Amino acid sequence: MDASVTDDRHCISDVLRIRAYSVTDEPHVRELLQELPDLYPHGDKWLDRTFGEIAQGKARMTVVEVGTDIVAVSIEKPKDHGRMKLSTLYVRSDFRNMRVGTSFFRSLDARWRSENWKEVYMTVASQGAYQLERLVKVFGFACVAVQEDRYGLGRDEVVFSNASGS
Repeated sequence: MDASVTDDRHCISDVLRIRAYSVTDEPHVRELLQELPDLYPHGDKWLDRTFGEIAQGKARMTVVEVGTDIVAVSIEKPKDHGRMKLSTLYVRSDFRNMRVGTSFFRSLDARWRSENWKEVYMTVASQGAYQLERLVKVFGFACVAVQEDRYGLGRDEVVFSNASGS
């Protein structure tokens, strides 16, 4: 095997930087999540409210950088009774199937475990459920519900949970 080929290969997780959101990230995150309204009715208004909740400490955002580009984002919202909702887990399309989501989710899962959440759950539009399930089942999450027509006629919502404990 050509040595230059092996030297050029590296794992994407070696170049990822996972960090807390900073207010200077907002325009980049908004650009990254620009298709949110296409997936979820009023997604743009929800995102506006969420940035306010982050500023108030009622939600948190984590970003993934490769170089100086934000390529993934998560939004988490604590709920009653020791539950955490992962409201958003988004990986830029050109970084999918490169283990970015796996590395990112592994980091989030480790944080949830260290914080002792009784349950972490997430919802996803049905068209993204298969991809999400492939990622989260490795971490003990399972599909626990489907809410039909949640986002409009024929646009269902799927709920995943690690209710057995994180």
